[in-house]
Amino acid sequence: MPARVPFLLACLLLVGGAGFARDLPLPPGEKLVHRERSAYQTLLVTDGITRRCLRFTEGSEGLNQSCRPHATPDHLAFDYTRAMTAVLLLWKPPPRRVLVIGVGGGSIPTALALVRPEMAVDAVDIDEAVLRVAQRYFGLKPGPRLRLHAADGRDFVAKARAAGTRYDAVLLDAFDAQGIPAPLFSEAFLRDVKEILAPDGVFMANTFADAGAYGRESRTAEAVFGPFHNVRLGTAGGNRVLVAAKSPAMLASREALMAALPSQGAALARLGIEQRWVRELRFAGRDWDITSRASGT
Repeated sequence: MPARVPFLLACLLLVGGAGFARDLPLPPGEKLVHRERSAYQTLLVTDGITRRCLRFTEGSEGLNQSCRPHATPDHLAFDYTRAMTAVLLLWKPPPRRVLVIGVGGGSIPTALALVRPEMAVDAVDIDEAVLRVAQRYFGLKPGPRLRLHAADGRDFVAKARAAGTRYDAVLLDAFDAQGIPAPLFSEAFLRDVKEILAPDGVFMANTFADAGAYGRESRTAEAVFGPFHNVRLGTAGGNRVLVAAKSPAMLASREALMAALPSQGAALARLGIEQRWVRELRFAGRDWDITSRASGT
């Protein structure tokens, strides 16, 4: 999800119900396609000149959570989705089973189904209405290899751990207005995530690079996974993608990831990801305050 986008997954239940929300103005040039109030939030689908977007905030100040270009619907619209998908495609060995926590418009699951149809993907979102909207308006198509789950992300991971289920990759993309809800980035939760990773598995999270929680999230991830890649998108603020391996010894170097680019060029191109863009991703290193404690709850 793009920077500063409210998204509720495994956090406090908002009071609400079925029915339509009040009519607030849309940004210029956009028309309303669908509005619905779920148990968690108001979902808006809008069409602009170049793309269709999903947002969870009403009015002209609402920020887009997911977008799909009209002319190139297979192309990923946001930098963070391109970065997460590119790293996943470049990872060795190639992931075969993937868990995505936080679906939104379904950009990443849809992209993986397009270029890696043999991959098994479980896509989890706490809001069943989000899953319905993603299917109806954004081309998300469940099937035998792409399964959708209306569930709390924490509960889903805890049940997977109890059942001994293993994933080659876990992608976390879940926000409230301030960033990732603390329960979804606690040591306890991340240790559950680590437990369900295969020995050579990878964990990725989309986080805010300029949020107050940046240091806490970094320290918590380091406490659980050890060293990780801190991929910054933009020179200031914006998003960062955290890339960690179950074992620090299995964390692919930047050079190793880039060496796999030529072999994945066709798949990346189908999603609108240029190899040159991937090579320019900024691996920022350990740039957070290390004096405070990580979150253990």
